[in-house]
Amino acid sequence: MSLPPSVAGFLAAVFLAAAALCVASLWRRRGRHERAAAASETNHVVMGVGMAAMVLPATADLVAPVAGAVVFGALGAVWAVRLVTLRAQGRPLGSAIGGDRCAAHPTHLLLSNAAMAVMYVAMVPAGVATAGMDGGAHAGHGGGASSPLALQAVSFALAIYLILHTVLTVGTVLRPAATVTVTAGGGGASVGLGTRVGRVVETPAVQLGCQAVTGAGMALMLLVH
Repeated sequence: MSLPPSVAGFLAAVFLAAAALCVASLWRRRGRHERAAAASETNHVVMGVGMAAMVLPATADLVAPVAGAVVFGALGAVWAVRLVTLRAQGRPLGSAIGGDRCAAHPTHLLLSNAAMAVMYVAMVPAGVATAGMDGGAHAGHGGGASSPLALQAVSFALAIYLILHTVLTVGTVLRPAATVTVTAGGGGASVGLGTRVGRVVETPAVQLGCQAVTGAGMALMLLVH
């Protein structure tokens, strides 16, 4: 990926912070989570770590591009099946904007995983299908000489979605009377430091602000890969 080291480092820090938020949410809500919500948070953790590794040249080679594309393609397919199943059952899905940071809408998870898969596909070295995987062929986030036009079009479409999602999420955060579906954890008479930190982490501004920054960072990665 052709990004200045300072920008790459900032994005990696943001992505890891997003992953840490979801880990904290998983821990604080253990025992009260539906399996789908826990799965979505876990998916966000994997995406956050994957993006952080992908954006840094020193760690971009840790995951083989083909493996990354297969994993995130499979995750996207899982959320696509869940989306179709929920619609077939007539269950309300709610809005993909302004909801809980980690327990995201199936559509958002489907498109986010698709974006990850597309970025890994773009990293596959040219000729890998016939010549095999060349471990040193992709330095950073641009393995092949150029991305096929269709792949570029898909990347652009996903980037536009993520940008729109980011803008609408920021609007939700800034709206004074915004109603945000974020389940607060903790409780009890004695409020310790860990509980106070947990409550701050789970506030709408922190949760959705992290979602907005992460979405913008993923859009940037899609546009410059």
